[in-house]
This record gives sequence, structure tokens and C-alpha cells, in this order.
Amino acid sequence: MNIIDTNLKFISSKLGYGNVPNKIILHHAEASKCTVQDVHSWHLNNGWAGIGYHYFIRKDGSVYKGRPDGAIGSHCQGSNTGSLGICFEGNYMKETMPTAQHNAGIDLIKYLRGKYGNLTIYGHKELLATECPGSKFPLADFKNLKKNEETATGYIVTTYLPNGYRGDGSFVGVDLEYVLYYFKGVRCYVKSDSKGVWIETQVLPIEKCKELQKTLGSWFYAIR
Repeated sequence: MNIIDTNLKFISSKLGYGNVPNKIILHHAEASKCTVQDVHSWHLNNGWAGIGYHYFIRKDGSVYKGRPDGAIGSHCQGSNTGSLGICFEGNYMKETMPTAQHNAGIDLIKYLRGKYGNLTIYGHKELLATECPGSKFPLADFKNLKKNEETATGYIVTTYLPNGYRGDGSFVGVDLEYVLYYFKGVRCYVKSDSKGVWIETQVLPIEKCKELQKTLGSWFYAIR
């Protein structure tokens, strides 16, 4: 995940730490065109420590770092502690979100869930009386991400497998019994080309693929 850090300067005496995220709160900037530096400046002018959000996503899909994750945000009164605030450039009372920005939002949520666990997704207006993040903001797409991921599938492809040898040093080939130990309960297919042999699994739930990815270590090549 490419997150751009512009080294924003915060008023450190106004930053509170000890934020342990259990949810993500989504916002719009209510400005058709703005940068993370713009929002930082606006919030400094409010007398805050700096930008109140932890992340800022521009319409072109670029993602910027705001507050440190461990710092308590200033983006949703009553819910700042225990949350990560993500702000999207744009006014989504009037505009439609560009695909690049939408996809970046999905990727950032996946990244943060991978880091902190299954964070619950909220729109700002679900926690406070506000129109944010806007009536045209695709909130359902982000809130339904967990449901969509649970139904996703794929299969594992390994790297080329190492050769085994007999005790006398003579070549044997790939020790399939040893390799298949890592794939208990999973149907595997042996594939080969001029460079060597690899394994592809049956189609599996994506969470099982991720589990195997960790188990295989350097033998893992891809989830497809």
C-alpha cells in the first residue's frame, strides 16, 4: 500500500495519543478540489493540532498520511477515540466519486484491516447529525466490503519446488509427500514446464488462500 507522507507539522502539545483503532469513520472534504496540506491548514486555523483525519484520499487515487494512527483524531465528536478517520477529496453531496478514488478507498480499508483486524466501517453521518460524507458518497460499497471478501475465492500457486535427493546424493525429484504436508485437506495439482515443477490448488475461500500464503513462506508465489 503506497501511502504518501508529506511530513505535516503538528502542534505536538495538542496531540493526544493512546488511540487503539476498532472502527473506521469515512468523511468527505466538502470541497471539490483540495489537498492534504489544505485540510491540514484549515484545521490548524481551527486551533487544532493539525489535520483531524488519519488518511486523505485524492480523486486520482493517491493516499496521504494525516495524523499518526496512534494519535486521537479530530473528525467525529464522541467517536474520535478508538477510530481512524479517512477523508475523501470532493463534495459528495453533488459529485460522483471517481473510480480511482473509490478503488483506493477499498485498498486502504483492506490494508488497515490487515493491520488492526476487522475494523467496523461507519459514515460520519451514522454517528453524528451531519450530511457527511454526502448523499452521493458510495458508503454501502465500503460497508459491504467484509461481506464481499467473505465470498471471494482464489487458488494458490507455488514457486518452483526444490528437488530432493537420496541418501547417496543421487537425484530423485520433488518429494511430494513432504510438500503435500503443507496442504492438508486441500486438493493439489502438479504443473511443470522446462524450468521445473510447481503446485496449484483447488479453488478456495480467499481467507484459506491467505492462511496458506503464510504457511508456505518462500514457496508461495501467488493467489489467483
